[in-house]
This record gives sequence, structure tokens and C-alpha cells, in this order.
Amino acid sequence: MQVQVLKLREGMKLLELAIPKKTTLPVLHNVLLKDGKAIAGNLEVFVFIDLPEADTECLIPHKPVMQLLKYVHGNEMLTIEANGEIAFSWAGGKSSYPLVKADGYPLSPELEVKIEGTMDGNTLIAALTSISEYCATGEERPVLSGAIIFPGETLDIAAGDGFRMAYQTISESFPIEEPLIIPFRTVKILNSLWQHTKPDVALGDSLVELVMSKRHIDVALVEAKDSEAKLLRVCFSGVTVLIKLIEGNPPNFKQLIPKDIPNKIQFFSGDLELAIKRLQAIAGGDGIVKLTWTNDTMTVSASSKEVGKMEGTLPIQADTPDRVAINVKYLLEYLAGKDGMITMGVTDLSSPVSFRYRASPLVIVMPMKAHWDGEEPEAVEESEEAEEPEAVEEPEAVEEPEAVE
Repeated sequence: MQVQVLKLREGMKLLELAIPKKTTLPVLHNVLLKDGKAIAGNLEVFVFIDLPEADTECLIPHKPVMQLLKYVHGNEMLTIEANGEIAFSWAGGKSSYPLVKADGYPLSPELEVKIEGTMDGNTLIAALTSISEYCATGEERPVLSGAIIFPGETLDIAAGDGFRMAYQTISESFPIEEPLIIPFRTVKILNSLWQHTKPDVALGDSLVELVMSKRHIDVALVEAKDSEAKLLRVCFSGVTVLIKLIEGNPPNFKQLIPKDIPNKIQFFSGDLELAIKRLQAIAGGDGIVKLTWTNDTMTVSASSKEVGKMEGTLPIQADTPDRVAINVKYLLEYLAGKDGMITMGVTDLSSPVSFRYRASPLVIVMPMKAHWDGEEPEAVEESEEAEEPEAVEEPEAVEEPEAVE
């Protein structure tokens, strides 16, 4: 087969995130060329890139070939042959690699489409990407390690790690009857592919047309005929992503959103972020940042017996004076990259704290137990739990099948 160096280089670059760094199947360190496609995956996700020149079925090692292609002129024609070894040749040189048999590459031969539809890809992928930041990264509860799409006339997308959660509704529809859980690592791959590919057709000539136009994405719920695994197939711009969904029943995150928030506080994100960064070294001990406010001023403070104590103030607008303690890491991660007005909702010292910023997902964070000036010492329980935000409890109704009509 013959292919332009630039075209193969771009395809291999797109596949890079899908190549596992560590795996029990070394064959996955290769890219499969087959039936006009370049394919790579890690058992959780497989990515197919259109490459019509791929008329020879073979495996090529991703890492050494990418290193080679960086230093060959993009307009060169590359010849690839598979005869006892994988041989590459171009006008200025040649290289060869050990032959790995393609029949050991793990791909489902046949897929059966159950549900399919078309959505606005910008809206869907932006929501999944924002939500996935709040997925659990451990393996204790797999259903919390993915971005969840809930069924409905419009789609609710949510994620949570037990101490915080994010929730967003998008004006897109997909006729599913059960939630779909997409692994958070796969969301990262999906977003990278979306950002680094071009639309199939021109969306418009003017800036207004480009902004207003929708870039569509084809989505299908499929099943492999040789297994019961549920897969999500996503197609756009010459790319097909086959995602293995996480199985299980996720929490009903919507029931965790406070329905009545008596106290709303508005402030500029940069003001609070700067105040917290000043005392981050002190708050890093137990992770506690205390927020206390009047109607127009918030005091941000932290203290440590080993390091010291610090406080600062910033202007705000609040319904009523109050206070709350929040994990410093969670606060800084939420504030990062935001440059406008944020609305924080507080019910009491032990109830979830909500954060809203423009069109971003609603974020809920569990507060921390803290000792407040003026309180009796016995009011603070001395236990390990006092240094951690309380976990978000799942509503029991979610686990009762009869609750779903």
C-alpha cells in the first residue's frame, strides 16, 4: 500500500490517546490497517480513522512509526509492505519492524444497531467533557467512574465521586430507556478527536454562520453479536469511536440537587480564587477553607497549628449573613479557568453547597466539618471524618425498582 506521509502521520496522531501505555495485550501497542481504516484501542474504546489507502491488512507499531514520521517530509509517498516483516520505504530511506499477526487483534466482528440518532456534537461533547471532571477515578464503584446520560425528552448528564457532583441538561434527545455510562477516560479521547478533526462539510463563510451552525454527530447504541456488552458508536468527520459502556445502576443525581436554597451568594471567581491561593499552604493541612460573610463582604480563612493562620476579604452580594467550610482542593478546581460571576447556594453547615457559572454544569459540593470561633470545643467531633467532606448519600428510592414507573 502507498500513502502520503502527512496523511498517515495525522491519522496516527489522532489515534495516540487510544493506544494504552500499559496493557496485558501487547498487540494493542499497534495500529491495525484494514479495509480502508486505521484502528487503535484499549479494550475500553476503539477508534477507527478513515484511511482509504489501507488496502493491506497489517499491524504497525505506533510509537516507533510515529517517531519515524516526525522526520520524513509530509509530501513524501510512503510504501508499506507486509512480507515476513513490516517494511516502510520512501524516497530518502527505508525501515522495517517485526511482523505481528493481525488475527490476534481484539475486535468484535459484527455489531447490531439497537438505537440510533443525530445530535449537535458541540453541545453533547462539551457537556460530557465538563461533567467528566467530577467522575470518581478509583475502581471501588465503577458506576461513578463515568459521565452518565439519563433518558428523557431532553438529556440530563451527570457525574459524581461521592463528595461532589455535576449536573447539566442539554436540549438534545436520544431515545434510550436506561442510563448510559461513558468511562471518563473515553470522554477525554472523544473530546480530543472532536477538537482535532474538521467538519464533514463547510458550516458557513461568515463568523456568525460558523458560530450559529451545528456540527452534527451520529450516535448509535449497538451490541456485539458475540457478547452481551453494550456499546456506544459515535461517528463524525471520518472518525468512528466504539465505546464500551460501564454496566450498573448509577445514582439518581437529580434527587441530590437542593430544591430550596435559602441563601444565595454572588461573587467574582477571580476574587475568591486569589483569596484562597494566598492561604492554600495553610489550608493544605486539613483541607478546610472557612467562608464567612455579611450581606456585602466575605471573609476567607484557614488555620493550622503547625503553619499558622490567615484570612482575607472580598466583595460579594448575599441574601443573608452565614458561613460554610469547604475543601480547598475542590474550591480551587472549580474556580480554575472561570472569569465571571459565580452564584453559590448555601442551606446550612451540613447540606450540599451549590455552584452555578453561566452555562456550565451545576456543581454540588459537600461541606466540611469545622470548628468555628465562639463555639464550644465539644461541638466539634474529633474523628477522621472531621477532616473530610461528608460523602453524598444516594437516595434510597434509586435502588428500589418499584420506584421507576
